[in-house]
Amino acid sequence: MVRFTEKLSERELARFLFPLMLSSIFQQLYAPVGAAAAGRFLNQEAVAVIGACSAWDLILDALFISMTTGFAISINRAAGMGKEKRLRETVQGAVLLSAIMAAGSFLLALFPDPFMELANIPLQMRDNSREYLRFLLLGGGFQGLQNLLICLIQGSGESRFPAIVTVGAVIAQTGLSLVMLGQLHMGVEGVSLAVLLSQAGSVMLLSAYYLKGRWGIPLLIPFKGGNPSIWKGLVASGTAKVLMTFLANAGAFVLQREINQFPVDTIAGYTYANSLMNLFTQPLSAYAIAANIMSAQNVGRGDWSMADACNRRMMLHSMVWCALYAGAAPAAVPVLLRLIAGDGASAQLLEAGMIWLLVVPFSYPFLVCLMICRNALQGMGRYLSLILLGFLEMAVKCVTAWVLIPVMGYRAVCMSTFFIWAIPGLTGLWLYLRRMKEAKRGAE
Repeated sequence: MVRFTEKLSERELARFLFPLMLSSIFQQLYAPVGAAAAGRFLNQEAVAVIGACSAWDLILDALFISMTTGFAISINRAAGMGKEKRLRETVQGAVLLSAIMAAGSFLLALFPDPFMELANIPLQMRDNSREYLRFLLLGGGFQGLQNLLICLIQGSGESRFPAIVTVGAVIAQTGLSLVMLGQLHMGVEGVSLAVLLSQAGSVMLLSAYYLKGRWGIPLLIPFKGGNPSIWKGLVASGTAKVLMTFLANAGAFVLQREINQFPVDTIAGYTYANSLMNLFTQPLSAYAIAANIMSAQNVGRGDWSMADACNRRMMLHSMVWCALYAGAAPAAVPVLLRLIAGDGASAQLLEAGMIWLLVVPFSYPFLVCLMICRNALQGMGRYLSLILLGFLEMAVKCVTAWVLIPVMGYRAVCMSTFFIWAIPGLTGLWLYLRRMKEAKRGAE
């Protein structure tokens, strides 16, 4: 078990980060594999359905993943304080709120048609999109519970078991989707159904493991309502994360609506490219997760210097990955894109995907600043800063959709990541440095 309130050696850090990276990469592997399976067993319109519905996938992430991540930050801060009673009540409150949200997701799945209308999914694609979107909505609750359990286990210093479960879930998803599409001859909904089933299984495995650990024992003590200040902290942290992500993803929703007006092959090419981009960013996300845990626990303990040292260390490591991506992109992108798109992919599809993927790695340093600084700011309790960063990201995406795309076409989509990550990323860095100066002045 890693203790985040103590200085970690490079070996200890690597031992914690490697399972995070591995599980994150495997988790994102399913997106290109699922898209590739849909393209091979069905057609490119099925791939376009996945891309056209991706805006709602982002909205669900904003609600369920971000809320439970916010809960976990409150729990990590409570753990840093070293008060067992507060930790117990915080964990119990987070689990109860997550279960209520999961129940709400089941209701959303009953009404997929309004969601297709809002996403501006082309009429000819709606029959194929309906069940895909239904299973996507149904899985939101399981997704949130899975994320909360993973965050809690990681916060206790254990990253291996969540990694094993995540890797196993991806393998199960891949196998299920291939069986559903290739053997059972299901439509594109088989891709989202496979995700739903694997997430439900992951929740059961993670729950059993967590209840056996040192942070799981408090859940077995009878719940008595909790402290109002703890409920307020959970809601504030979770809501700030949700509003930040919701604003950013609302901008992505607007941007996807405009992308959905391009030809089907262009939408499919962008979908392939976006799934690969998400795969590439997972090592960066692992450092952001580590910075998140370290900041919250050390701030809860009152050790601001340790929190700052951890965040700087994570940022430096991440920049090495950014340099590797930029160097490898020209050779790797064409090979990977052709691999997942298949031999029958059109020139228009390949061009749309390649152009976007060759440009986006050069904006990764801004993404690093954004991810690490906003996680650190939330760990410090600076919730309004998160909302500001989400608003800036949304604003840039809306400008891209409503101003740049009508003028520049698809080229604006390819260039957009520089502005989408640079403006909030540099703002987040400025807010973080200002907050650390305030903390150091207060300590003096």
